[in-house]
Amino acid sequence: MKTTKIFSVLSLALILSATISASSANLKKLDSPIAVNPVIRHLVSINVLTDKNICNEYLVKILDRNGRLVTPAKRFIPGVTKYEFFERGSAIGVRVAVLVPAPLNNGPLCEMVLITQPVRISGHFYPGQTYQYDLFPKVQSTIQD
Repeated sequence: MKTTKIFSVLSLALILSATISASSANLKKLDSPIAVNPVIRHLVSINVLTDKNICNEYLVKILDRNGRLVTPAKRFIPGVTKYEFFERGSAIGVRVAVLVPAPLNNGPLCEMVLITQPVRISGHFYPGQTYQYDLFPKVQSTIQD
């Protein structure tokens, strides 16, 4: 009888701990910001086709049709090709991905700069969706002959 009670208590404890573990795992999934508040994901790919050294600083930005930042800008890092931006809510309008020179801080200015055409996407932007922008910077000399 005593052995049966011990096994019953141990079985009940194991069942209870398994239930608590499973519940807490589900709560963590539900509490993630993306699960509770889905966001619009903007994925910018930078396709730099050069072996030249890039010494100027650049910013990757997502703008609206009026040129206002939709999310904070990110510093371009040579060798990093993907940049993720997240926007809350849903939106209708235009989103523009750009790669632009960072404001000068009296640092070195290179002879070769990256020139990039902006990429625009217009329409409805839905939470939980990813919108892809592909930028193709070209190297241009700042020295005039």
